[in-house]
Amino acid sequence: MTGLPPPTEDVAPLVELIGEKAALRLLEERGGTRVYVSDAKEGRALVEIVGLDAAAAMRRKYGATRVKLPIGRQWRVLCYKAMGISRPKIARRVGCSETTVDDIVKRHGRPDTTQLDLFARQP
Repeated sequence: MTGLPPPTEDVAPLVELIGEKAALRLLEERGGTRVYVSDAKEGRALVEIVGLDAAAAMRRKYGATRVKLPIGRQWRVLCYKAMGISRPKIARRVGCSETTVDDIVKRHGRPDTTQLDLFARQP
């Protein structure tokens, strides 16, 4: 998954550790919760979400412990926007209003231009 926006401050360490694709998937599945990083049976859920390499990287960094994940709402909104997902779908996916989606996009300097084509002048 390339072409995603740079991670926001809250998710940057996670993205740096396991990569953007694994980080996005982990935040989608478990953002805002604690995940158990382990080689034990309970840790297999983490491997299923992020893959063996990313789970191993987390294990090396954190050891066998519970790690609190950020929700990552702002970065997820920016990622979904970059993927071309509509504002209503983004809002439902991250659990916020469309206004919040607009605010996040504006705050990070990525104006919403999806409606401009409707009003473009024809030559």
